[in-house]
Amino acid sequence: MIQLRKLTMQKVNLVSTLRATLSCASLLTLVIACGKTESNQQPEAAEAQPVAVVEEAPKESLNDMMKRLGIDKRVRVEDGDKAPSNPIQAEVIVVFFDAMVHGNAAKLKPLLSPQDQAVLADMQASGQWKSATENINRVNVGWITGTEPDTLSVLGFFSTGDTFAAQLWSLSSGANDQPLVMTALASPQKIEEKLQGSKTADRIKQWLTLNKLELSEAKKPDETIEVPQQDRSIKGDAPGRSGSDDDPPRPSSRPGKRAPSDPVEKP
Repeated sequence: MIQLRKLTMQKVNLVSTLRATLSCASLLTLVIACGKTESNQQPEAAEAQPVAVVEEAPKESLNDMMKRLGIDKRVRVEDGDKAPSNPIQAEVIVVFFDAMVHGNAAKLKPLLSPQDQAVLADMQASGQWKSATENINRVNVGWITGTEPDTLSVLGFFSTGDTFAAQLWSLSSGANDQPLVMTALASPQKIEEKLQGSKTADRIKQWLTLNKLELSEAKKPDETIEVPQQDRSIKGDAPGRSGSDDDPPRPSSRPGKRAPSDPVEKP
């Protein structure tokens, strides 16, 4: 009986060992399986970071620019509620006309081309500058793209009392660090009476067209003189002879001798 119990005990112990072994094996299998499962899993996508939105500062309108620069209210710019495409050129333009309405030649001079600076000096010397600027009531200003790259065609329409005057300038591009200057363009006679419409772009195009027409007219001669052509040859003349009976006698080949004239018919 004792041996049987021992055997039974051994069987029990064996069963326990097998159970423990199986349990360990199952646990090991589970761990391996879990490890494989974890290794096969794709890493989760990184959470998208919020993109910082940088808001552009609102561009300064022409009216705001003029307030900042202290431009006289007599200077009125077309489309003043819009931002200029080139703020640097826009500043030069409004400062230019502000100097004109105030008659400030010293402020205006560096903004002019050399040839226009000479004209300004002559106007100051003769007193024309003061008389031309002291009665300006208003100036309407506008510009469009110029005929040369990065330049502007700038139109100023002045009101002085009951009269009007207009002038067209070309504003340089300022390329290669050159200063921005205004150059006066040719002005057709009574141009302010010929410009139609109220938009600057239309007026400038009309101005340039009139300049081309006047230039082409100026190249034409003042008067074309037509010289009448007359055939004075006489039928029956010998070959190589031209002219008429009125031709003077031809000199003789010998000095001191007179060439014989044609015989005179008797009456």
